[in-house]
Amino acid sequence: MKADLGLANVSIEAAAFGEAKTRIYEEADLFLLPTLNENFAMTVAEALSHALPVISTKGAPWEGLATHGCGWWIEHGPGPMAEALSTAMSLSDPERSVMGARGRAWMIRDFTWRRVAADMLAVYRWLGGDGSRPASISID
Repeated sequence: MKADLGLANVSIEAAAFGEAKTRIYEEADLFLLPTLNENFAMTVAEALSHALPVISTKGAPWEGLATHGCGWWIEHGPGPMAEALSTAMSLSDPERSVMGARGRAWMIRDFTWRRVAADMLAVYRWLGGDGSRPASISID
């Protein structure tokens, strides 16, 4: 399968931390998360913050990969993964870089500490009767 996709250097490695993990992200062309169930998948956010396009299965809540144009949110199974990998690897390096830049911009816009703190402050103000319901709170 590796040869069919035109992939020359694919490996699955042990966990990495700190500078070693940063180096891996910086040397990668793409990040994959095949998962049946994740509540957030911090690794996706980390990869996006390092400007990597991401392929994630729908076991993780990352529909924004498709809507923000920074990756693929796919069904489970080898077929959808092979198709997404083929598509991703058929892109030029500059095309993948543009996707990665979109992902990084998304992370900066919506997931930085400053943004999360502002959202939490708005929630507390709303709960205290000072303001309207923040957009981050959905009531079904």
